[in-house]
Amino acid sequence: MLKDLIYIFFFNLLFIANSYSNNIKITSDNLEIDREKNISKFSGNVYAHNLDLELWADELIIKINDSKNEIEQMIAEKNVKIINQGITATGESGEYSPVLAEVVLSGNVEVFEDNNLVRCDELFLDIKNSTSIMKSNASNKVEAYIISK
Repeated sequence: MLKDLIYIFFFNLLFIANSYSNNIKITSDNLEIDREKNISKFSGNVYAHNLDLELWADELIIKINDSKNEIEQMIAEKNVKIINQGITATGESGEYSPVLAEVVLSGNVEVFEDNNLVRCDELFLDIKNSTSIMKSNASNKVEAYIISK
């Protein structure tokens, strides 16, 4: 009986995951689902990826837009790492909107591309338009280390 319930649960989870726009595959040690709030919480060695980016974190919360049946927002916490188009960014927390194709990464952010490094407090990344904005507060300026080839 328990085995049948597990199979049904995973079949439904796979069906739901494949029905969302911009499919995202997620693996983790644990998964908690709150159907009333349309929230799934992945924790422990979280890895998520789609065609646009790869994401690692200790915890990832997925919010589902019930009326549109799609992922509305992904919130990553602790040890966040994102790779997109050859750029690697790390930080303490991050938010990703698959519908808008936008990422906001905050807290001791480091962005690596080739041998270049930028440190800041917050990174905004518009994946569709391939633009990024990096900000820091007055006491902690944006730092860039650019290596000439």
